[in-house]
Amino acid sequence: MRDRMRKAVRTGLVAGVAFAVTAGLAGSANAGTIATIKVSGGTGKFLDYGDRVECHDTKADGYGVRTYAYSKVNGEEWMQVASCWGGKDDLVQSGNAGFVEGADVRVKLCYIKRGVGDVRCTGYKHAKA
Repeated sequence: MRDRMRKAVRTGLVAGVAFAVTAGLAGSANAGTIATIKVSGGTGKFLDYGDRVECHDTKADGYGVRTYAYSKVNGEEWMQVASCWGGKDDLVQSGNAGFVEGADVRVKLCYIKRGVGDVRCTGYKHAKA
């Protein structure tokens, strides 16, 4: 049913959805790392699997950055994840993103270390899709 709704909503729409959040963590060994997060894509009202969630780590310091972007669609929570290491964009989609244009999207940024996982995370930042 969701697929039918999505197709119906997409008909005739040509609109990208994007937002950017910049965040850094002070007081840590990797305090100089700044990440810019952008969620974009879509030729319609919904972002689907394969649309981009980008994160760019501006400092090659041995740590990486992982971002989690969440939004609710029809009462269900959807998520996309992006990870990057040392200035490279390494894009990973997790399931189908369900970001609706104009919806509130929560973004959490974590520093990551290979073999360890999330080291330290920011609180959620809010943006409109």
